[in-house]
Amino acid sequence: MAWKVPYSGVSNRLGLEEAEALIKALQQDTLAYGPLRDQFEAEFAQYLGVRHVASTSSCTAALALSAQLLGLKEGDEVIVPTQTFWATAWPLVARKCTIRFADMDANSLNMDPATVEPLITPKTKAIYVVHHGGQAADMDPILDIAHRHGLRVVEDCAHAPGARYKGRFVGTLGDFGCFSFHSLKNMTAGEGGALVTNDDALFRFARAMSSIGTMGEMCERRTTSIGPYEKPAYYQDGHARNSYTHDYAGPFEVGNNYRLGELNAALARVQLRKLDGLNEGRRLIAQRLNDGLRGVKGIELQLEKPYAYHIYHLYTFFYHPEIVGASKDDFLRYLEQEEGIQIQVRYMPLHLLPEFRALGHRYGECPVAEKVYFEQQIELPIYNHLTDGQIEHMIGGIHRAIQHLAH
Repeated sequence: MAWKVPYSGVSNRLGLEEAEALIKALQQDTLAYGPLRDQFEAEFAQYLGVRHVASTSSCTAALALSAQLLGLKEGDEVIVPTQTFWATAWPLVARKCTIRFADMDANSLNMDPATVEPLITPKTKAIYVVHHGGQAADMDPILDIAHRHGLRVVEDCAHAPGARYKGRFVGTLGDFGCFSFHSLKNMTAGEGGALVTNDDALFRFARAMSSIGTMGEMCERRTTSIGPYEKPAYYQDGHARNSYTHDYAGPFEVGNNYRLGELNAALARVQLRKLDGLNEGRRLIAQRLNDGLRGVKGIELQLEKPYAYHIYHLYTFFYHPEIVGASKDDFLRYLEQEEGIQIQVRYMPLHLLPEFRALGHRYGECPVAEKVYFEQQIELPIYNHLTDGQIEHMIGGIHRAIQHLAH
């Protein structure tokens, strides 16, 4: 089907500046462990106002790294919002943690702080917060709960680079912030991510774990020989590291290859310089959509919370079938088949996915998320290269759909 308004597979149209940055990167002596990664990390840290940035190959990698850095293990419980992409929770499942799903605010789709504290047990170790769709979750009550119970807080900022909570950038409020620079995100490196923190010790750990490093207590060996072979006086194999001089004194952690490549870093640097403008462009489109849909029968707009600067990675609105007199499925069918508007609904509550049902989760755990997802929630295409005609077509298409379906 030739969509009149496709749900684009890329967030931003890349241009000459990005192309020139890639050409320059290709002329370097290396495409890994190079200067562009370090430069991007310094620039992103300055932008956010944090001490440290460890760039990664994806936000999923950053989330996996956060779980390792916090020492989460089998039997530990972690509170996660159910309304998110499953990459938020899957690294925790991989470490055999027990997931406790928090319900959501019906309009922002973010974690409802009132549903968090009842989930806390003596086994709870952390709260993972998602800033859904580009709007900050209500962090103060969540941080207060975490402080009172001695819990760590990880912010999943995959949707929210440049979003703010009470004037502060998301990702800088908890122990870690995890970002995505995937093709669909508000700023893109093609693929990529970052873990940010103000904790010096955790950052040293992060840097080691993200590049096939190891961390653990070591002790000096009594001898520098291995079998009959003494440590060479001249040639040192970098891969041998401290094999001749040290042994582990106890358990140790082994990292993975989560590094951001130089080509991705080159794109990320250019996109970071454009980020504020790109976010403002999305806000203007969202305002036009809101103005065009305000007051339409059966349509509820998503509100920008007074504490939030919403960057609209997703444009969400809510359809009320009981008012219109037709199901959400009928409404979506009309928008797609009659108006050519490609629709996505993001996301199926995690506790209802078969992988989590296999772990014992069931319908009824998060009633607000369930009702909103199945009956009301809809996302329209939003990206900066939407044309004026496409924006007006979406507004008109929704008006026509309501007129056609309303009883």
